[in-house]
Amino acid sequence: MGEHPFKILVLFYSFTGHTAKLAEYIAEGAREISGAEVVVKQVPEFIPQEAIDKHSEVKSAKETFAHIPQATIEDLTSADGVAFGTPVHFGSFASQLKQFIDQLSPAFVEGRLVGKPAACFVSAGSIHGGEEATLLSLMIPLLHLGMVPIGIPYPIQGAGPDFDAGSPYGAIFVSGHKGERPLSEGDRKIAKILGKRLAAMSKLIKYGCMNFPECQLLTTRYE
Repeated sequence: MGEHPFKILVLFYSFTGHTAKLAEYIAEGAREISGAEVVVKQVPEFIPQEAIDKHSEVKSAKETFAHIPQATIEDLTSADGVAFGTPVHFGSFASQLKQFIDQLSPAFVEGRLVGKPAACFVSAGSIHGGEEATLLSLMIPLLHLGMVPIGIPYPIQGAGPDFDAGSPYGAIFVSGHKGERPLSEGDRKIAKILGKRLAAMSKLIKYGCMNFPECQLLTTRYE
């Protein structure tokens, strides 16, 4: 694993499986950084199972990522860097993820997330369906927690059919109104780059402060 181990959590909520697919590539990119211990976990679902069972397509989709364990607050606070993923729900992030973040008040008071890098990724059914608004809205509570947002240099695709993949604010997957669109090469590339940048910054902050005292300004809880 290397002499400088650090933990990356890829945390997501998914309803139809598209955000779960994108999470896999965020994690794949993060693992490219030496020492990264990457885990993928999902936030708890609060829609009753009997309601899900009434919709066979949703039930089948959820079964595809049911093997991914549920996250605890300790998973989040013990990570050195976190990627947060969500579907777009009316131009903002899913209430399931919001509920999970809302449990962080004790960690907020203790400053346990201050200075930890955070990246965001989303899935949506249509282009211009609120993807960037969701990325930006998700960053707001992370900034309140003192986390360090990690984006994507833009444009990173260059000229070509995949030029519009991703966003400066995070990774995006547009699955189509009926979920018919697969992840493109550009989608996967952007997700892996975001994961790699998150892991690189997490490693730098965790170990760089040993050599550069100024780095501690990022992780200090101000009184």
